[in-house]
Amino acid sequence: QLLFNKDNNIMKKNKLGRTNLEISEITLGGGWVGGLFIDAEYKVMENAIELALDRGINWIDTAESYSEGVSEKNIGMLLDCLNPNEKIYVSSKARLDPQSSETFESQIDRKLDNSLKRLKLEQLNLYQLHNKITLEKGSETLTEKEVLEANGLAEIMLKLKEDQRVQNIGITALGDTNSIKNVLETGYFDTAQVYYNLLNPSVEFEEADAWNDHDFSGLISVCKKHKMGVLGIRVFAAGLLATDIRHGREIPVTNVINIDEEERRAHKLSELVGENYGNRAQYALRYGLSSKNINSIVIGMATLEHLKNSIEAVEMGPLPASLLKDISELQKANFL
Repeated sequence: QLLFNKDNNIMKKNKLGRTNLEISEITLGGGWVGGLFIDAEYKVMENAIELALDRGINWIDTAESYSEGVSEKNIGMLLDCLNPNEKIYVSSKARLDPQSSETFESQIDRKLDNSLKRLKLEQLNLYQLHNKITLEKGSETLTEKEVLEANGLAEIMLKLKEDQRVQNIGITALGDTNSIKNVLETGYFDTAQVYYNLLNPSVEFEEADAWNDHDFSGLISVCKKHKMGVLGIRVFAAGLLATDIRHGREIPVTNVINIDEEERRAHKLSELVGENYGNRAQYALRYGLSSKNINSIVIGMATLEHLKNSIEAVEMGPLPASLLKDISELQKANFL
C-alpha cells in the first residue's frame, strides 16, 4: 500500500461547481502529451501518485483514448494499491466515432464499461465527452444537434448518472464557441474542461474585441450561470510555454495562429515576466492558479521532476495583481 503524510498537504481545495466534490487546485493529467502515466516505469508512476497524495492532490484525469487504454490501465493498477481510507477522485473521457455504424448509446455504454474495468472502479466521479463540438458535421467532431436532440448524447449521458456508473457528466469545451455555448446553456452538464493559458485566456473574456487568436470568449460566463465546475486544460500550451525544447507531442487543439506565432508570443511573455516568478512552467501554472473562475488546473507531466516543479509553483501561489495587469495588457494587444 502507498503511504503518505497529511502534514505536508499544501493544496487548496475548491468546490467543483454544483457537484458535491471538493477538489485540489491541480489535477494529475493522464494524457499523451505529458505521458507520465503512459510511458514511465511503474515505480515512477507510483512515486508520482504517492507525492501527489502527500501534497493534497485528490484528482486524476484520464481518457480511454490515451494510448488506447494504457493510461487508464496503469492508473487502475495504481489506484488498486492505495490505502482504501484515502480518496483520489477519477475522471475519464469518451471520444466517439460519428461515422461508425454503432449507435452513440452503444459506443458510450461499451467505452464506459471498458474504462471502469481498466480503472478497477464501479463508478467514475466524472465522465466527459472528449470530441470537439462543432456546428457542421466532421469526421471526428460532434455537432450541437447530436448532443442536444431528443435521445441525443446529453440524454444518453444523463442516463449514466441514473444507473450510478457515473457521478457527474461533462464536456471538453473545444471546437466552435457558439456551438459549445448552446450545449452549456442547456444546463445538462455538470462540468466543462476549458482551454486556458497565458497564450490564450479568451475563455474569461466577455467579448473578443480585438483578440486575434482562437476565440473562446463567454464560455466561463455560461459555466458560472449554470453553476458548472470548470477544469482548466493545456496550461502549458502542450509545452510551448514551459520550454523551448519541442518534444513532438505539441498537438494543437486551437486553429487560428500557428506554432511559430505561439513561440513568438511565449518569448514576449518571458521578457515581460522575467525570472522572479519561478521558471517558465511555474509562472505558466501560477497564471492558471490566479484565475478565480477555474476550480482545478489539469497538468500534463512527462517526469516526476515536472510534478515536483508544479508543486513548487503551487507553494509560490497565484501571480501578483500588478503582474497580472501587465500580462493582460500584453494579451489584449495580441502580444505586440
